[in-house]
Amino acid sequence: MKKVAISFIILGSSLILGTNLASANTEEVIYDLDNHNLVESFELEEDGEIIDVTIVDDSLISRMADKTYTVSKNKKNSWSISYKVSVKSNKITSAHSGSFKASQGNFSNTSVTRHSNSSASAKGTWKHRAYASNLTVKATVRNNKLVVE
Repeated sequence: MKKVAISFIILGSSLILGTNLASANTEEVIYDLDNHNLVESFELEEDGEIIDVTIVDDSLISRMADKTYTVSKNKKNSWSISYKVSVKSNKITSAHSGSFKASQGNFSNTSVTRHSNSSASAKGTWKHRAYASNLTVKATVRNNKLVVE
């Protein structure tokens, strides 16, 4: 129980003190694996709409040999996709624990896949009323950077 409480305190403190909010003019976020805050948030513009991207370094809470990052993409009042990416020696070793949430509509055909040593993605079809959209959150490791599209 103490571990859970300490984890929430660390995560809460980092959210308040260590969050880095930046706007990006491209459709990708570049997260430095060597020099970063515990939590970094970015805003992207995709198809004229604001999409929030958050990357959390889970390795302070975890005792795993690999560093694990939670990659999240969120469209306010619509949907949220997140999953975990484990990285060791500048290579993606696994992608897992996908979460697909819809505040409006629902998700179907969801998956989290590690494609190669340098690429992973979470995919799902978001449906709202008569509208359906295939969404992908892709993570790539290049030159000690985690690139999220």
